[in-house]
Amino acid sequence: MGIIRTALLTSVWGVTGGVASVGVGMAYLAATTTLIDLTKNDPMFKTKTYAKYNPKGNPALQDVVIKRVPLRKIRPELRDNEEALTLEFCRGVWSRWGFWAQSKFHERYDKPPGTENYLWHTSDLAVAKYETGMKFSNHFEVVNNEGNEITVRCGGSPLEPGLRNSDGLVVLSAKIDKEAQQAEFSLKSALFSSAAPFVEGAEHPIPPKIKFLHHWYVRILVQSAIGNVKS
Repeated sequence: MGIIRTALLTSVWGVTGGVASVGVGMAYLAATTTLIDLTKNDPMFKTKTYAKYNPKGNPALQDVVIKRVPLRKIRPELRDNEEALTLEFCRGVWSRWGFWAQSKFHERYDKPPGTENYLWHTSDLAVAKYETGMKFSNHFEVVNNEGNEITVRCGGSPLEPGLRNSDGLVVLSAKIDKEAQQAEFSLKSALFSSAAPFVEGAEHPIPPKIKFLHHWYVRILVQSAIGNVKS
């Protein structure tokens, strides 16, 4: 968890700018995004993708961040196309200021041999198609793209394709509600150890400090991404 903790601290500190602005930023994020725990009945946990990467059904830190935006504020060419809206939202998550500090950290300190063909720059992530198999920043790989839902594996490196001590999935989607005249964006995440033995009644292995940082970081990623879809 060491490198994940460092990356999260770098990102949160980088986007808030210091102690004085942390409180203001957290208050704004709490007011403009919704974070809730995912229940075991969420469709995410019934997919083949989730079963593949967490085959033992090990406990996970699982939550979703939701952001709703009036359709009138969305770029006109995206208002009737959920697949295009999802792609631009996904591009925004990984290419804008929310992820910038973490991407720079990995590029400088976490770029082992064998990752030369990965995407490392936010400028490339801003135009990528996020097709299945795309790898970036040595800790992320697109493992499923259904158009209006894109799933990214996170945690360990794509150089470790099997089960990992540090593993997880991020599911990005956008939905258009014509009746309510709004777009709903969501970032679901489940962090777990796929390599650990299954223990009945065990809790997820994420330390409290990482959980705290994670909850604010996913809010940051969503808030940052919205700038990529607004008109």
